[in-house]
Formats: sequence, C-alpha cells, structure tokens
Amino acid sequence: MRSVLASLAVHSVDRARSVAIIESDGSTHCWSSIAERAQQVRSFVEQRTEVGARVCVSLPSGSDFWCAVLGVASAGRMPCVLPHPLPGNIRTRLACELNPALMLDTSTVIDASHTRLSVHSHRDPCGVILLSSGTTGVSRFIVRSADAIDAVARNNVQEELVLREDRIASFLPMAHAYGFEHAFLAPVLVGACVQAMGSFSLQKASDALANGATVLPLVPVTASALAEARPQARRLRCAIVAGTVLSRAVRERFKHTFHTELVDLYGATELGTIWLDRGMGGKPVAGVEVTLEREGVACPCELLIRSTSMLDSIIDERGASIRATTDGYFRTGDLGRRAADGALFITGRTKLVFDVGGLKVNPIEVEHALETHPAVARALVKPLEMGGGMCRVSAEFEVRAGFSAPSVQTLREHLGALLPAHAIPRSIVLVEHLPQSASGKLLRVAHRAPIAPVVSRPKGLEARRDREDYTKKLFDNSAKGYDISSGATFLRSGRWYRRRMLLRAGLKAGSAHLDVGSGTGLCAALAQEIVGSSGRVVALDPSSGMLEVARKRGVRETVEGRAESLPFPDATFDVVSMSYMLRHIEDLMLAFREARRVLRPGGKIAIFEITRPTSLGARSAFDLAMYWVAPSLGVLSSGRPSTFPMMRYWADTMAAAARPERIVEALDQSGFTGTKHLLEVAVFSSYRGSAPLS
Repeated sequence: MRSVLASLAVHSVDRARSVAIIESDGSTHCWSSIAERAQQVRSFVEQRTEVGARVCVSLPSGSDFWCAVLGVASAGRMPCVLPHPLPGNIRTRLACELNPALMLDTSTVIDASHTRLSVHSHRDPCGVILLSSGTTGVSRFIVRSADAIDAVARNNVQEELVLREDRIASFLPMAHAYGFEHAFLAPVLVGACVQAMGSFSLQKASDALANGATVLPLVPVTASALAEARPQARRLRCAIVAGTVLSRAVRERFKHTFHTELVDLYGATELGTIWLDRGMGGKPVAGVEVTLEREGVACPCELLIRSTSMLDSIIDERGASIRATTDGYFRTGDLGRRAADGALFITGRTKLVFDVGGLKVNPIEVEHALETHPAVARALVKPLEMGGGMCRVSAEFEVRAGFSAPSVQTLREHLGALLPAHAIPRSIVLVEHLPQSASGKLLRVAHRAPIAPVVSRPKGLEARRDREDYTKKLFDNSAKGYDISSGATFLRSGRWYRRRMLLRAGLKAGSAHLDVGSGTGLCAALAQEIVGSSGRVVALDPSSGMLEVARKRGVRETVEGRAESLPFPDATFDVVSMSYMLRHIEDLMLAFREARRVLRPGGKIAIFEITRPTSLGARSAFDLAMYWVAPSLGVLSSGRPSTFPMMRYWADTMAAAARPERIVEALDQSGFTGTKHLLEVAVFSSYRGSAPLS
C-alpha cells in the first residue's frame, strides 16, 4: 500500500488536472481532487480513532470508495473493505469478528468531506482486510499486509493489464478482490483512468467501448455476451476475465469478434493474482509459486500456492487471527493440472465435484460440454438428490439469442459424444436467466436457510450472543462436577459407548483425531488410548473451564474454539467426533462443512447424541428423567448445585432437538457420503459419514 499511496502523491502534482475516475453518472474527478479528498478522510479518521485501528468502508464503487480507502490507509489505520449496500448477515458479524473503531459509509463520508485539513506526521499503512467468499465454504475476513497489496498491484502493471494511458471500463464491485485490484489498486499505482460502470449491461458496455475504453475487466459470461453483441471497440487493448473457468468456446468467440485475446486471470481473495492465461495455459506472475498436491500424477490435483501477495491471516468468528497456510502454502480448493510445457490449467473445484453411483462428476466439465452446443448460451450443473443417498446430475441452461431451444433428447445426444454416461444430466431445464452477481458472475449456491440443531431455544436465550455467554458461564461453573453428574445420569455408559463408536469410525493407532465440543475431554482421552503415542488427538471446546479439566485428565492438546470455525488447515484429521454437543451449534451445515474440510479424503465423522423418544409413554418417562431425576442425581453425585441448571438446559434442548432425519440431511448437504443414523436403547443416537475420496 506504500507504493500505491506514494503514486497518488505523485499523480496529484504531475497530473493534477488529468481525470482519475468517471462516476456512473458521468461526473469526473481529477487526481488532485482525489488526493485532497483522501486527505480529508485521513484527518476525519485521525480525529476519531487510534493508530492501527480497524475502519470499515462500505461505499458504492467510485471516487468515494477510492478516497475512503486511501485516506484510512494513509492515516495508519487498517481499512476493512465491505460490500455496499452492507448485507445484514455481514453487519451482524462486525462486532465479534472485526470490532471496528469506525464505519465509513454514505453518511459519514459526507461528514469527512467537511473536515478541515491539518498537518500530519507520516503514518505507515497497516494493510487491508478483505471479505473472502471462502474456499472453505464460509465467508471470512482476510488480512493482507501493505507489502502484499503493493505486490499484487505491481504485478498487474508489470503484466501490462493496466497502463497509464488506459481508460478502464469496470463493472466490478470495488469491494470484491477482483475489482479492488483492477479498478482501484493497479489504476492508482500507474495513474490510469477508471470509469465506474455499476452493474453490467450490454448497452453500457457497448457505449463504453464506442467511447474509447481500452481495458475491460469481465467475467466469462459477460465476455461471451459482448462477443455475441459485436459492438464497436475501436480502442480496446486488453480484456481480462476472472471469477470462473473460461471455456474455449468463449475465448474463440471473443477473439473472432474483437481480434483481441482474452487474458484469463486466476486469482483468489487470499492470494491476489496467481497466473495469467493468454491462450496457451497459465503462467504464474512474479513472486508466485504453484505446486500440485501430488505432482506428477495424471489426474487433477488440488493447487497449493505460495506468493508475496498472499494473506497474513484469517479472522475467525471470535475476532482472533488464525494461520491459514500449511508449510507456507495456501490450499486453494481448486483442482488443476500442469502440462508438459509447464502451463497450468484449472479443471474444477474440490467442493463442486460430487459423486454419482460411486463415480465423480465435475460440473464445470459438464457445463463446458453443454456450451459447445450452438443453441446453449451458458449452463449451470448441480447434483440432484434422489433420496436414499442416491444422486444424479441436473442442469439448467439459457438459450442463445436467435436460436430455438433444443429438446432435452437433442442435448443428451450431443453430450453422449462428449461425456461418460454417468455425467449426462438426468434433468435438463431451460431457464430464462441463470442466477448471477451484479458483475455477471454465475452464482452456484443459492441462499439457504440454516439447519438449526433445535427447533426452538429456551426463553431468554433466543439471541446467539446471550446463549453463548450463558452456556460458557454454565459450563465453566459446572466443569469440575460435570463428569460425575453426567456419568450418574447415563449409568456410567459414556466410556464404553464412546470407545466402541470411535473404533467403528475407524480410529486406530497412528490416527489424527479431532474431538469437537470436547468438554472435559472424556472422548479425547479415550481416543488418545486408541491412537497411541504415534497418533494425534485435539480436544476443541469454547469453555476454558472444561478444557482445564481435560488437561488434568491427560489430554495433551487442547484448543479453545467453535465448531463453525475450526482453526486447522484442510485435510488434517482422519476422524472428527462430536459428543452430545449439537445443541450448542447455530447452523449444522456450517459445522459439518468445517468438519468435512479438516478431514482427509475418506476420513470419518462420528456424532453421538441423545434422541427424545417419539411414543407418548416413552417420551413422558424420558422427560421426567431428564427434567427431574437426572438433575437431582447430578447434584447429589457431584455435590455442586450449579449442576442442576446445566442438566435442565440439557433437558430443554433435548426436548426441542431436530429429528435425526434432519441431522442426516445436514450431513448429506454438507458433502458427506455414506451417511447413517443408528439408534440404540431407544435414545442413544449415533451418526456417521465419510469425506469424499477426492
């Protein structure tokens, strides 16, 4: 960020009256104006925050965004770049995860514009926080250093994606990593002009090209639409695509229309630009090292990246910074291959690949095959759940302008020559529009409602923050008597039952095991006995009091944390267990996806729970035992009155617990295979599943 800020200072003098940015309404701002407004933001921020503080920026893509980020960075504070408008789910996460000192939005940026400039001492920029859509299935806040920010901007200039003379017509949200780099960082570094276009439309893109735009950052679908429309592009020098895999058909159509080669950029929020493909395969940019998980293997493998522009850390849901690399490499979650000449290619995404009858389907390959049909504009392929654990392929497609919609049979016959039989979609549906972002990127995952482990929460504990504070105090206070009270409740069955289920899950000598919601470490201690000195067992729990008891029990490795945000690299463990703790999770799918992420291919998840009986008589007896007998036994056996509310909380959440089929559904939707529910002695439930082998 130092180089970007230094360049702004130079432009404000050498090119003071040159246009730096054109707003979506056509108004313009010169370099001297940008520099002055950034100084106003700097003064505004310095008067209200301390050096190093986090300042959130949620503004429309345009000059306000530029000035806010530049002003915050030059004040020695860390800009946290957020979408605009700010989604409610992101807003609710800010206090816990970022704890910002200030929010710069459309109202506060007006206040900043009236701030009197003052003399400032030099402040070194701290870096930037960006919001990643998440290679682990969860959107996360990513910390990138000032040097990393400069490195990615410098690479884009050195690769001539942006030159000083360029006019960049950008439909990209500047808060997104792609837009942040190509519609903000690199243009400011080199002094190019950016035209902020808002959301994509063919008319706006055609007008920008006709009026002299030289650079277009796009996504493949918008590049394809432009190639079809054939607008005048008298000065187009460079067109970049990113965000999803570029098909050969789109590349060829674009080149035929504009006589300009598409530059296919592969990058990530956590890493910046990784490589550029100008039609001959990906070539890493300066400072980037790419390796495959299994070099030399013919089949596609996961890509691991190390670079000068990569993230420093990830901020977890409690606001702590956690390591996100293994041996200095970041696991991308993307599948790729290396050609004989060293060129690199993306072939899919580990979390997109799904299983059909024991065989793997890569939806991107199926989509590209569909898009080779002349009448198909673009396609979206997803798994189709058939029930009973069966899965088939489904596809939706848009018809190309000027063509009639082909029949399903015609499309299947077309695919028959290109794909194996198991990958041909069972369902092929014509849609008017596939879901896409404002910049035109295809949206693969629609919004889904969380799958909660309980259908209702106890009165007064409906809010997550209240519930977390309550349960932490509850378990911290009752930790010392927890084992005695719970053991008395379940007639000392806990040890042998857990041990048997761990062995059934495949835990053995030398295994790596994670016990989520470990509590006092009973399950973790049993696992240590099984894996022996050559294995590894980690007990994870949000309660420090519980973990203290676990350490006294002899559990060697304890970590304070939560199921929805596991502080471990991908593919770390052979078995993940969860013992009687689902009631403390907010979203089962979120927790199960995290468990799947940290499991090695073929690894197992083992879940132990108590299930309330369904028959009236058994349910009444169960409620009597759990609401009165168990809490009383717990207090008598442990000698601790604090045990009573803890056992009553158990009873409340058991009564409202989701049924087993809902838990199995969450496991299935989280990507586990071979999921099962077993019920013993009418109340002891166990759940199993396996992480896919690839």
